[in-house]
Amino acid sequence: MEPNILDLREERCPMALLLAKRRAILLQEGESLSIQISDTSSMQDIVSFLRLKQFDIESVAHRSFYTITVLKQG
Repeated sequence: MEPNILDLREERCPMALLLAKRRAILLQEGESLSIQISDTSSMQDIVSFLRLKQFDIESVAHRSFYTITVLKQG
């Protein structure tokens, strides 16, 4: 299986949130997505949206960006 990575490190809200929403909605049950984002505000908005939509999420802070791992459960 190919890694499902969405690199939003060059994007800011609202575009980062819009692109993350579009990709997350396409996930099938059991699929995961890794979102890379450098803007803290955008990261918080994306995490809030994903929690609202009941995705399982885990975020990790790196030196210059965050990785949000999203899992769609059944």
